[in-house]
Amino acid sequence: MIKIKIKKRVETLGAVVLILGEDDDLLLLKRPKWITWAAGKWALPGGKLENGETPLDAAIRETKEETRLDVRNLQLVNVCLDKPVTTYYTREFSGDIEIDFEHDAWSWASRSEIETYDLAPDVLETYDWVLAHGN
Repeated sequence: MIKIKIKKRVETLGAVVLILGEDDDLLLLKRPKWITWAAGKWALPGGKLENGETPLDAAIRETKEETRLDVRNLQLVNVCLDKPVTTYYTREFSGDIEIDFEHDAWSWASRSEIETYDLAPDVLETYDWVLAHGN
């Protein structure tokens, strides 16, 4: 008997955005300790897709909800993550940062500083990809 495994198509469940500022510093948001995923860690703006929403729409919406920033010209990041999340980056944004209740703090981190942060999974690897391959 031959057994064939059929791989299920993995649907995107969420989207995150790497926002790069001056000198390619990365915007990080600190997740509170009460939250279930990556509690107390520094992460990226983003979240789950709503019904009928595209990953790009979710990335823009979640960034606005979590930071009050308007992001534009989002570029796809080609990195394989542990979770089915679509990842984007941009250097184009406007507004003043104001975090929501889902975060305790925010910070800009340079590549030389970022390893001193207690990061959520995949943040450093994704940041390095953007620095190497982004425009």
